[in-house]
Amino acid sequence: MTTTKMYNYMGKDNLKSSGPITIKDISERLHVSSVSVHRALAGKEGVSEKLRSQIVQTAKEMGYEFNYAAASLKRKTCRVAAVLPQDNGLYFDYIWKGLNASAKEVKGLNVEVEEMVCMDEEHQYELLKKIADAGTRYTGVVTFSYTRRRNVLMQFLRLVTQGVMTVVIDDELAEPEGLYCIPCNEKSLGHVAAEFLSLITPETGSVLVSRGRPDSKIHANKVESFIYYLNEKKPNLKVHIVEGYFNNRDEVVCEAIYRALMENPDTVACYALTAHENSPMVQAVQKAGMEEKVSVIGTDLNDITTHLLKTGQLKAVINQAAYMKGYTGLNILVDRMVKNIEPPLRIDCPIDIILQSNLSFFERSDNIIAWR
Repeated sequence: MTTTKMYNYMGKDNLKSSGPITIKDISERLHVSSVSVHRALAGKEGVSEKLRSQIVQTAKEMGYEFNYAAASLKRKTCRVAAVLPQDNGLYFDYIWKGLNASAKEVKGLNVEVEEMVCMDEEHQYELLKKIADAGTRYTGVVTFSYTRRRNVLMQFLRLVTQGVMTVVIDDELAEPEGLYCIPCNEKSLGHVAAEFLSLITPETGSVLVSRGRPDSKIHANKVESFIYYLNEKKPNLKVHIVEGYFNNRDEVVCEAIYRALMENPDTVACYALTAHENSPMVQAVQKAGMEEKVSVIGTDLNDITTHLLKTGQLKAVINQAAYMKGYTGLNILVDRMVKNIEPPLRIDCPIDIILQSNLSFFERSDNIIAWR
């Protein structure tokens, strides 16, 4: 079940002729010189942006295949900095996997990816500042948004002002202008989780939802959307917010959820807001001996949630397409830097409800990026 619209900015139409399309064909179609067509397609100076856009669009419509690998030999290396955290195979590690898969595909296009693992938001700020201080060394950056701290946003502004293409994963920022965003769509995530949960729960009882990071606007929006939907559709269900993972070990989160279950013996369902809370929530339900009466909904497909789905400990997983976000993040930069294709400033990835019955489809990696 997919709930968000995907944008296929790499799509090709069906206007190819029977033979290979040449630069001369494009120039004759548009009544411009072959030199102008070559400059436009190679991303060189000497043509207006309006004409460049027209040439690129016409080339795409005609099915022209530009030799980007050959052209890349004649330009300087495009260096991309990837500034992202790691989380032991939960969420961000899948963003890294997607980004690295894309990096392998563009290896022949003179694109280098420099991995910079950040430990927290302060470390992210330091790395972004280092990149901005380096001036023209970097052509692009792939990063994400923690909590919209002012000093981090200032580095985004510095990068964009310097002409460094910047992709922000899991947030949509109106400022600074010029950022390419792959938003989390957190309100839709909360809505989808609540809608699915409403289909499998009785009319009365308690529902527990973990709150994620208390300093995260995105997590707060997701919780708010989840509660709003249930209040509208199932007003007799009582929703209780329980401790999230921030600065807490799994056993601390598990204990907080266990206490909430003991205080609310009428609990019929639990929703783990983030990947960090999947295991503690399942463990708490087991500790309370409530596996038979409490349905647990998890977040993000990974090795842990795959196992929990197969064993029936999770009823469903709300998947945020982490792999696709990483894959798409680098491709946006390559399309703009190398192929002179202007992507939209916002690109949505799908939200999927993964069940035991459709799990095998999502386990096949080729289906993760089939949207392109």
